[in-house]
Amino acid sequence: MNQLECQVTSCQHYCDNRCCLPGIHVDGPAARESGETCCASYEERHSGAGENLSSQGSPSLDSSIQCQAQHCAYNKDCKCEAECVCIGCCCGDVTSKSGTECCTFQNK
Repeated sequence: MNQLECQVTSCQHYCDNRCCLPGIHVDGPAARESGETCCASYEERHSGAGENLSSQGSPSLDSSIQCQAQHCAYNKDCKCEAECVCIGCCCGDVTSKSGTECCTFQNK
């Protein structure tokens, strides 16, 4: 398990700098820098949808992270082995997964 911090407030799964999902998926198989990765688990929050999806449970620091970023030093057999992972925004207004990034990414 990884400690997961999330800074993407426009995501449906965001709650208090954490994610309500038990695990996320980081995409970017050819990424050589963090801006070329994204959180494939991102879902845009829509007005009236509440703080988060109530069926997801409570936010937690611990998460399982599947990773497709083959050039990341923390990727071992498509699982992230970083102790602490931060998902952030690579642009101002995030409305799709392409506006997110794994800030923990380290090129091998």
